[in-house]
Parts: sequence; C-alpha cells; structure tokens
Amino acid sequence: MPSALASFEIVIGTLLVIAVVVLAATFLRRRYIAHGLPLTLCGLRPTETDRWHLGLIRFGEHALEWYTLGGVSLRPKHRWQRQSLLLTAPRRLPRAEAIAVLPDAYRVVCTDRAKTFELALQGPAYTALRSWQEAAPPGYNVNVA
Repeated sequence: MPSALASFEIVIGTLLVIAVVVLAATFLRRRYIAHGLPLTLCGLRPTETDRWHLGLIRFGEHALEWYTLGGVSLRPKHRWQRQSLLLTAPRRLPRAEAIAVLPDAYRVVCTDRAKTFELALQGPAYTALRSWQEAAPPGYNVNVA
C-alpha cells in the first residue's frame, strides 16, 4: 500500500505532465496555424452580441482567417475573402468595452457580403490589416473605406 507521500508525488507528477502537454500542444498549434504567415491576437464580436471573443487572426494570401484562442482545432472558425471584405475607419475601443489582453485596442467594423462583425486590434495589428487589405493583387475588387 503506497504511503500518502508517494500518492502525493504521483498526483503532482501527473499534473506537471498534463501542464507540459497542454503548453506543448498550444505552442505546436500556433506554429501550425501560422504556417509562416502573419498571425496576431484579435477580438471578434458579431454585431448581434455584446461579448468579445479572443482569437488569432491570420492574414492569408486570399482570405482573412480567425481561429479561436483555445481549443485544438486547426481549421479557422471564420474565413473572409479579401475581395469581399469591407473595412471601416477604426475607433478606439471605449473603456467600458476594454479587453484586458488588448490594451488601447481599436474597433473596426467589417462587412463581408451581408454579414457585419467587429474586430478589436491593437495599433500595429490594425496597420497590418489595412496594409494587407490594400495590397490585394491586381484584378481584385477591393473595397477600402
């Protein structure tokens, strides 16, 4: 019969192994999602809700892809084609809506066909998004307001 100390050591060891596995999975998922493309932290809010959802946004070759921050899925939860994405002017996020991990974020209202949503991005990430949108290949019908 194992002693209480041995049981305690087994529990602590198991928790440490689980923590290492979760951290490694998170790191590997982020590396896989990035695939060498720009990836940044972003908030997403559909217009019908008041809640921001944190995630990772990737500027792909032809589409903007949004991945949930947690989880194990390697597929984007949302995907918006560059040629159908309309961005409005950014507005600083009010303090009442502030997101702790995105200090001084900007809110950008976006429209993709008939769907409207908002993105919360920090200054450099917003600049990257605007540059990505404006740098569309020739022949794309890009709408930048």
